[in-house]
Amino acid sequence: KMTTANNNILLIMPYLEKGLGIRQLANHLSKNGFNTTVVFFKELQSLFENKEITEKELSLLKEIIEAKNYLFVGLSIHSSLVIYEIKELISFLKKNIKSPFVIGGVYASIEPKECAKHCDIVIKGEGEFALVEFANALKNGKETNNIPNLCYFNENKEYVENELRPFAKNLDNISSTSICKNVYFIENNEVSEGDPQLKTSFYEISASRGCPFNCSFCCSANMRRIYQDKGQYLRFRSVESIMNELNEAIRKNPKIEVIRFWDEVFSNDKKWVSEFVKRYRSEIGLPFHAWGHPSMVKDEIIKMLRFAGLQRIVVGFQSGSPNVRNNIFKRPETNEQIIQTSKILSKYKIPEIYYDLMICHPLETLEELKETFYLCLELEPPFIFEMHQLAYQPGAEIIKDIIDNNICSKEELKRIFQSPFKEQNKNFLEPIKKTYETQPEKEVWANLIYLTQFPDIRKTVIKLSKNPYENEEKIAFLKESKKIPDKNSFIRELDCKEKKLNHTKTIASIFSKIRK
Repeated sequence: KMTTANNNILLIMPYLEKGLGIRQLANHLSKNGFNTTVVFFKELQSLFENKEITEKELSLLKEIIEAKNYLFVGLSIHSSLVIYEIKELISFLKKNIKSPFVIGGVYASIEPKECAKHCDIVIKGEGEFALVEFANALKNGKETNNIPNLCYFNENKEYVENELRPFAKNLDNISSTSICKNVYFIENNEVSEGDPQLKTSFYEISASRGCPFNCSFCCSANMRRIYQDKGQYLRFRSVESIMNELNEAIRKNPKIEVIRFWDEVFSNDKKWVSEFVKRYRSEIGLPFHAWGHPSMVKDEIIKMLRFAGLQRIVVGFQSGSPNVRNNIFKRPETNEQIIQTSKILSKYKIPEIYYDLMICHPLETLEELKETFYLCLELEPPFIFEMHQLAYQPGAEIIKDIIDNNICSKEELKRIFQSPFKEQNKNFLEPIKKTYETQPEKEVWANLIYLTQFPDIRKTVIKLSKNPYENEEKIAFLKESKKIPDKNSFIRELDCKEKKLNHTKTIASIFSKIRK
């Protein structure tokens, strides 16, 4: 029987106060008999506001660390965008913990050797079973060197990367809930107790793991690559598991108004969706948000989801150019599928329809940008665009194109990935700024694309597009005068905050940053 003194584990999640992955790790450890504490350290919002880690915040973390004797302390890195900021935290932890120090997360899975330089052990890939095996070995004084998924430098300073165990087949065994016990949140020089998931009007949940697609710019494709021949990548939880979690969340926080599904793409399996709709409508009955894909938006599925309460759907197609989409972004959908998607979503009057676009990047020609404009004119209104820059992810397939086209060298990309959050954002905007300086025509067409989301001026936009360069000032003025509808009017308490937390900036905000 485990003793409390040797049964404690501390997990730290920086800059992602509702991170689902760390929650599932914590709950899986708890289910296997360990007393797990989770610390959410600073919110993502603080990076946008340039709030650095303070001595007081570190001292509050130190008090939590010193409160118990931990088997190990784990830290999750969810994105390369926060590497610079997290390094300060890692340096602090290495000086203040006596237990083994473990790093995991998406970034650690992509760059395990780099992360292993800063800790005792890296968990590569899905960590639930690896962490339980690691914790049991530590507790019982057994060897940990051969545990699958572990990466480390041995006593001879040689890098060792153990084989990955296959994907977990049944997500219900590890992802039963995202609600955690023993949770602390450190921000603004204060520590609060309790799960941030249960303190706001929206609840975040994942119904699946993996993605059916292989977009060249996405980190999800990297995970598929490292797990080649290791089992089914895309897996879904049972509807029973999801309902149990949502019912528990609502019991604990009756103020929840909206459910957000953070799956890469929401399921379009008819049998699964039918069961989900029946139970969700009768048991939960709250509006929900989900992500879709043009090749997976089907009439019958959307009809059912709307009946269940689908309030917002975000569908990415990224470009109206088949060449950019298919050959550069490695997305399989056709223009016809994108147009058909818009007709289906419009038909069932989904209240909030968002289309995700990445335009004016260095891999796109002027003619391909024009193709996006003409495709957007064929989309059924109403809809709203999320238009943003192409952000480079370490290990993403598109990095090769960036280097091969002399857009950025390998050394420059490495420097960018290691730079502060604010500087990384600036670096990703630089190619757009340079594009507009060398090809001002692109800014004109980008403005026209932006304006296609406003049905009341559609005829005017078409007319201006006939002679776009002669009408450049009129187009720019019209763009400045038209504002994107408030994305968060449906969630009153998050009206301002959510816009800042949103990773994807609208093209309007990009333009204003460039001009500054």
